[in-house]
Amino acid sequence: MDKVVYCMSRKGKIIPIMLILLISMQICSSQNIEASYTIAELVLKTNGGGVRPDYGLFIASYLRDIGIDVQVKVEEWTAFVGCLLQTHDYDMGIVGLSEGGTSPDMYDIYGADGSLNLFGITKEMPYGNDSENMLLEGPTIMDLETRQQHYYDWQQLMMDRIVPILPLFAPQSYVGTWSNLNGYDANWGLLHSLPRMSFNGLHEGQESIDEFRIADANWRDLNPMFCDCGGRYSFIGKALNEEIVILSPDLAPTKTGLVIDWELIDDFHFKFYMRDDVFWNPSYNITVRDENSIPLSDIPTSQLARGLKNNEYSDGFNQKVTAKDAVFTFLLWSSTISESPGYHNWISNIYVDPEDPLAFHIHIDGDPNTPELEYYPEFWQRLNWIIMPEFFLNSSETTVTYSSGGVKTVGLYWGMFDTPQWMMNSISQFGCGKYLLDYHIRNGKTVLRASPFWLGVDPIDGSVEVLDIKTITVDMIPYLEEELAAFMHGKLDWSGLTAYPAMRKMMQADPRFDVQSFLTSSFTFLFFNLQRPFLGGDYNYMYLTSSPDKEAYTYGIAVRKAICYAIDREEMNEIIHNGDYIIAHSVLYPYTGYFYYDDIIKYNYDLDVAKDWISSGGYTCPTTTNIALLPIIIFVFVMFSLTLRKRVKKRKNKDYA
Repeated sequence: MDKVVYCMSRKGKIIPIMLILLISMQICSSQNIEASYTIAELVLKTNGGGVRPDYGLFIASYLRDIGIDVQVKVEEWTAFVGCLLQTHDYDMGIVGLSEGGTSPDMYDIYGADGSLNLFGITKEMPYGNDSENMLLEGPTIMDLETRQQHYYDWQQLMMDRIVPILPLFAPQSYVGTWSNLNGYDANWGLLHSLPRMSFNGLHEGQESIDEFRIADANWRDLNPMFCDCGGRYSFIGKALNEEIVILSPDLAPTKTGLVIDWELIDDFHFKFYMRDDVFWNPSYNITVRDENSIPLSDIPTSQLARGLKNNEYSDGFNQKVTAKDAVFTFLLWSSTISESPGYHNWISNIYVDPEDPLAFHIHIDGDPNTPELEYYPEFWQRLNWIIMPEFFLNSSETTVTYSSGGVKTVGLYWGMFDTPQWMMNSISQFGCGKYLLDYHIRNGKTVLRASPFWLGVDPIDGSVEVLDIKTITVDMIPYLEEELAAFMHGKLDWSGLTAYPAMRKMMQADPRFDVQSFLTSSFTFLFFNLQRPFLGGDYNYMYLTSSPDKEAYTYGIAVRKAICYAIDREEMNEIIHNGDYIIAHSVLYPYTGYFYYDDIIKYNYDLDVAKDWISSGGYTCPTTTNIALLPIIIFVFVMFSLTLRKRVKKRKNKDYA
C-alpha cells in the first residue's frame, strides 16, 4: 500500500510540471523565432530637448530588424554642433532646419563645398558631381517652369542615387473657426480668403453675420517701412492695401494681384504689367474718430488728407494706381532710408515703361558689388510688398541718393518720415485694398469697413467677388490664452490653436468648430555620414552586381536605402506627434511648395524591401520564422503521458506480484 501512495505522489508531481511545460510552450509557439546577430554597430547622435532623442530610440528599434545595432547618443547643443561641423564623429544624426524653405537653392546644405554639408557629399563619389552641377545651375535659371523641373530632377537624383538623408517630419500650424463660416482657406490665409468668406447663420455669441472678429496685440504704427507691419501687425496693413504680386501658398507668383502678367526680356530684365482701373481709396484722416463718428462716406471731400508733393488727395475715383506707385514702393525699400535696404540690392535699375503707365521694368543683378551681371531668380519672393501711394508720400525734394543696388533716386531723404503725411499714414493709413480704416481705440479695438472702391478680384482664382464681410473688428487682446477663451465663448470668429493641442482635438470632434492646418517653414531629417564604413566610405564606389535592375546603385546606397525602408515613420508620427505632422519625402522643405517634388521616390515602411536592399549590399539579414509549435507540443505531451502510464502500470504489476 505504501508503494501505491509513493507512485501516486510521484505522478502528482509530474502532471503539474507537464501542465506548466505545456502552457509555457504554447506561449512560445505564438512567437517568432529570430536569428540574433548584428551586421553593423552604428552611432546616432542628436541634441537633447524636444523629441529628437525619441526619434533616435524609435529608429534604433526599427533597425534591429535588419541586423543593425544603433547606439543613440544625446549631446548638449554646443557639443552636438561641434561634432556636426568639425569632428564628424557619427554614423547618423538627426537635425532640423527652420526659418527657410522660400528658396530651393540648398547649396549650403547639399553642396560639396557647402558650409553645412553634414553628409560628406563629394564631387568624386558617384552622382556627386551631377548633384553639384545641378545645384550650381539652379540659381541661373530665371524661367519659373524650367527652374521647377530642374529642381524636381535634382531632388529625384538625391533621394534615389545618393540618399544622404531620410526626411522625417514637418510640423503644421492650426487655426480654428466656427463651422458657420464659409470660404476660409488656411493655406491661403485670412487676408486672401476674405473675398469668398461669408456666414451661413449666427454661432453662439455672434451678433452679426456682416462682421468678422479677430484678436491682435496693440500696434505701434502702420507704416510698412517699419518692423511692426512686417510681423504680427501685417494683417491690418494688408487689409487696407494690395500686394504688388500675390504669392500662392506654395510661394509661386500669381497673376491675380496688381501685377497681372510679366515678360522675360532676358535673364536680367523683366517687364511687369499692372491691372487697370484700380484706384486709391479716400485718404481720410481718422485720428479723431470713434464708434460714434459719422460714416466715412459722409466725410466732406475738403477734409481728405493732402499729399506731400503736390497737395493732392484721393477720393476713391481720382487717383489711379499705376506703375509709378510700384516703382516708388520698391525704391523706398531699397533706399538708404529703409530699415532693410539690402533686401532689394538685386534691383540694378527700375523704371516706368516710357509708353505704358501701367507697366514697369526691373533689371536684375544678383551681386551689385561686381561689374558682371549675376543671376538672381529668388527675386520673386521679394515682390509681394503692399503698394504705397506715390502721389501722397513722395516728396518734391531735389536730394539725390542711390539705392542699395545703385539706382539713382530723387526726393527720398532721411527727414521724410517726420513729415505730417508720413506720420498721418502711420496711424491713419489708406491704400487700395479691400477695407478702409474706420477708427482705432488703443487697448480697445481697430475697426475696418469694406471699401466700395476695392477692385473686386478674388486673389485666389481671379474671379469677380463682392465682400460679404462688411466689418472687421480687431480686438486688442495681447495674450493667447485670453484670445482662445474669447474664441471659445463666441466673441471671436478665428483663433490660432497650434499652442493648444488638447483644445484643438476637442474642437475637431465638435461640429460647432472647423479646424484647419497649414505647413510651417521647418522640417527634421535623419542624415547619414557618407564617409563612414558600412554606410558609405569605399562602398560608395562599389557597384552592385546581384541583379540587373540594381547595377546603377552602389553598396553604400543599398545600405542607406535599406535603412530608409526599415523605419516606420507613420508609426513614429502617430505615437510621438499623434499623427499631426506631415511626413516629408524630399531634401527640400515641404514648405517650399512650388519647387518641392511630391512625386519623388518615397521610402514608405517596407521591411521586406529593406531586407532585399541589405542583402543586395552583401549582408545576410536576420531571419524570422513563425513556426506552429502547438501540434508538436500536443503530440509530445500525449506520447509522454502514454509512456508514463505504461511505466506506472508495469511497476504496479511488479509490486503486487
